[in-house]
Amino acid sequence: MSASPSRPWSLAVAVLVSCCAGCLGEASLTQDGRPDYDDPNPPPPPVQQDGSLPCNLDSVPATVTLRSIAEDFDREVQPAMVREDSGCLSCHGTTSGRLFKVGLDGVENFYAIRAAGYFSTGSGSMVSRLVTKDESVRMPRGQPSWTAREIAAVASITCQVAAVEARQPASKPDEEFPPALLAAYAGPDVSTYDNPFLGYDQLKGKVKAVFNDDWVRSGVDRFAQNVGLFGGVDYKDHFVEARVATADFFLGLDDLSRDVCLQAATAKTGPFAGLDVGAPLVDIPAPTTKQYEMENAYRDGSTTPMPAGTQILASTGQKSGTTGWNLYTTGTLTTLQPYTFPASATYRFTVKAKGDLCGPDLPHLQLKVDGVLVAEWDVPNNTAYADFVHTQAVTAGDHILTVGFTNDYNESGVCDRNLHVDALVVYGPTEAATGTQRADAAKAKVDQLYRRMLYRASTATERDNGYALVKDLMGLEANAPKAWSGLCEGLMRAPDFLFTLPPSYEKLTGKERDRLLLVKLAQDLLGRPPSAADFTALETGQKAWETFVDEYLASPDFQTNYFRRMRVRTESEGTPDTDEPARLWTYLVREERPLQELLMGDYSVDTTFKQVARAPEHGKTGVLTMKGFIKNKPGLPHYNYAARVMTDFMGTLYEVPAEVFDMRGAATAASTVDPTSICYSCHQTLTPLAHQRLRWDDEGNYRTQDAQGQTLDDTDRGLAATYAFKGQGMEAFATQAVKKEAFIRRTLNAQFALFFGREMRHQEDERVIYKRLWDVSHENGGSLKAVLKTLATSPEYLRR
Repeated sequence: MSASPSRPWSLAVAVLVSCCAGCLGEASLTQDGRPDYDDPNPPPPPVQQDGSLPCNLDSVPATVTLRSIAEDFDREVQPAMVREDSGCLSCHGTTSGRLFKVGLDGVENFYAIRAAGYFSTGSGSMVSRLVTKDESVRMPRGQPSWTAREIAAVASITCQVAAVEARQPASKPDEEFPPALLAAYAGPDVSTYDNPFLGYDQLKGKVKAVFNDDWVRSGVDRFAQNVGLFGGVDYKDHFVEARVATADFFLGLDDLSRDVCLQAATAKTGPFAGLDVGAPLVDIPAPTTKQYEMENAYRDGSTTPMPAGTQILASTGQKSGTTGWNLYTTGTLTTLQPYTFPASATYRFTVKAKGDLCGPDLPHLQLKVDGVLVAEWDVPNNTAYADFVHTQAVTAGDHILTVGFTNDYNESGVCDRNLHVDALVVYGPTEAATGTQRADAAKAKVDQLYRRMLYRASTATERDNGYALVKDLMGLEANAPKAWSGLCEGLMRAPDFLFTLPPSYEKLTGKERDRLLLVKLAQDLLGRPPSAADFTALETGQKAWETFVDEYLASPDFQTNYFRRMRVRTESEGTPDTDEPARLWTYLVREERPLQELLMGDYSVDTTFKQVARAPEHGKTGVLTMKGFIKNKPGLPHYNYAARVMTDFMGTLYEVPAEVFDMRGAATAASTVDPTSICYSCHQTLTPLAHQRLRWDDEGNYRTQDAQGQTLDDTDRGLAATYAFKGQGMEAFATQAVKKEAFIRRTLNAQFALFFGREMRHQEDERVIYKRLWDVSHENGGSLKAVLKTLATSPEYLRR
């Protein structure tokens, strides 16, 4: 058989005389029945003016298979694709925005090219782009052409693919699981940190669960007021959800944490329920005695060096005989270094002093702490030292102590009033020692906060650091609720609070690790942490992991959370019409309907999430003809609608090269589907699809005639031979699109993103889970709930 009419040279040089043996007779094949690619200078392949390539398919031996062709491609074509000069990576590298991306694995590239239709013998194929004389569409653009040998290899492979597909007309290449992904991934390890940051709604759910606080103050919803800072969506001013943490997020978190933490600490609610935050933090140690001997004082301003270890500085006076210091004029004796009081407690101060009497008044003695007068005495004894005792409550920490003489007096030749101080003794604390009782109690409170806010026990270091923080904050301001609130604020900034999966799980095992994984599961499926009953059921073994998954998927909270997530995905504007696609998504999951009904359901879902009938003109079109989806996506001539359909449901990303902008003004619907046009690679799909939507205006209203009264032709009009969704109207597109691997992968990715915050690395290290989800969706009639359960119980999700 032949893919094209016989031509005078189709048998003699159907592709090439010697190098494209797969498309010729037996004489041009090697002994093992494989093509000969060794001719360094073969004649050019007979690509026709319309871009088609004639092939004699009967000449391709039965021994040629897709696997053998892939191996040939890897050996003969892949080197040209990935070389630096005149290769494909500069335009089609994996980080580019082009529709087709070239990887470093030749076999994978072969299957990707085949699935994309670029091995077609019709127009728009890879070989046609390599040989065209039109420099605006020739590949590689702006670089030297490939060699005759390389082009001939592509032509040979094109014909071989056509022959194999003609012999084995099973599923279309773009409707099967990519064969290349069945091989084990052999690329570099992916080592990026993979743990989504809490989203806006998850943060609200966590604050509600931990603090029982909606953050409504004086009738004002502070979450709604700060939705922009938190990267949330309110469908009023904010419609795009932030995907990563931002500086603005932490500004919002500053206000949130201060408010909810202080309110909870003051009222003893939320994580502080049952905790006595007013209890003393510092223990009372056993009493000690500190005695300052005044005869060892150093006179301020003295010309002699200060002896090492000096503890008292005298402002005036001199040593008094062998013991004590004589303040012979008004002055002070002050501790040179602060005395550290070990606890906030009561201490006894004893000043040993005597006086030289003169005049009507007795020598006046003062005791000060940090310059503040705490006790004073008149000293009547003048022959022996006496004890002057004062008991004083002192806060823990460093304090300066001062003994002073305030009323110097003398009568010339008669008498001189002086004060002699022998020692200052500090004793205490005078209360009974408490050992580590208070510190242990405070550290237990720290641990309770960790358990209630981060869902895990604190480490010894974390308890010590938390205790030290609260104690230090109390030292700055004697306000116990504020001090404890400070620790709470710190915990709200911890990674274990801010990521869906507390990063501490990496260091844990057994039930402790399972506990943190349950936190993630609940936040992913329910938008909030687990309940206390859930934790109890997990830790006691009352429920298996699969039971939690089933119960969560069946809960009203899941429906609410899933609907909320799909509203964001479908870019709802918060109206009943724009919510309709998200309601359908949610209904499909809840009722375990086939995922294909997303595009080809013949019904709608009302605001109570019940199935309702649609007008017959919708047919089997699912979201594609919903007003809320069509809105803001104009059709011809802008192609916004077609591009969004292909992006949202087929995973196609469009990049408009700079050179295309220069041509857009003169482009027409017909010119965009010219196979020789630079527009063709995108518009071979966009233009036919735009025509298929013509009976739905830009507001989503159905019509059969245009503004001039002409009957609308909503067929694909045969505009592109390579168009994969031929037929009339959006139903023709939908019923074919749902069979495509790209649609299934895109829909599976929507579920994958709920758990992982991103799409699958389906071509890399996650091809195994992709195959597993592919199989599950097919085995369960397209049930998205089955897919979600598979994800939630997968080794990848459980980090096993």
